[in-house]
Amino acid sequence: MPQSNLRMFAAELVGTAVLMIVGPGSAILAVDVIGVYGVAFAFGLALLAMAYTIGHVSGCHINPAVTLGFLLSRKLTVEKAIYYWVAQFVGAALGGLLIYIITEAGDIDQTGGIFAANGWGDKINSEFGLGSAIVVEIVFTAVFVFVVLSTTTVGYPTGFGGLAAGLALAMVHLATIPVDNTSVNPARSFGAAIFSGSDALSQLWAFIVWPLVGAVVGVLLWLLVHDARLEDTMLDSDAVTGVRDRAHGGAGDVEERF
Repeated sequence: MPQSNLRMFAAELVGTAVLMIVGPGSAILAVDVIGVYGVAFAFGLALLAMAYTIGHVSGCHINPAVTLGFLLSRKLTVEKAIYYWVAQFVGAALGGLLIYIITEAGDIDQTGGIFAANGWGDKINSEFGLGSAIVVEIVFTAVFVFVVLSTTTVGYPTGFGGLAAGLALAMVHLATIPVDNTSVNPARSFGAAIFSGSDALSQLWAFIVWPLVGAVVGVLLWLLVHDARLEDTMLDSDAVTGVRDRAHGGAGDVEERF
């Protein structure tokens, strides 16, 4: 593994482990003290801190959906994306393991034994079903990926990307924790599910598939709003180009009227 790839691998591994320790860790160890609002901001603060710690090394994706967004927008090669994905899942597993060791030593899982895993229905004592979880994961992952890609677009103020990404992740959690414990990150879901039990593992597929679908939607939103060329991405196709051109044509008509 080339040295540059090794550094990126290490950065993504460490960053994802920290996200697990602070994010799900705050729910597992401290939700009775800090509440759901505290857990949401813990996720955001973890991402914000890592963005300014490892962002200059790997870009601080620490989320396979974000990496997919960068791959589709050709901001990342397939080879590097694979390094990122492996590092993220390994880091999530290590972060989850550390929290698991703490809870086993003290039997103090504050999430009712589910280890802050993602799910729906009775699995997490939620009134929402699979359909709601699917919509949440697609829509809010799309919003998050859109924010992250936008902060790496030419013209965005230098040095504020980490702040925007951290606040966006907290915002997403504030809105969606009651639905499915909020994933928008397949690695985060994996790191919790493998220590939660068979029920979480049986529902894990949804928190891998739908956030990745959301990432694709996020890239499309980014292309629609920003001055980026569809032809320079992996999403270039006649169908997508036609939608893009019609959307831009409609926007041009509005500008002419005003």
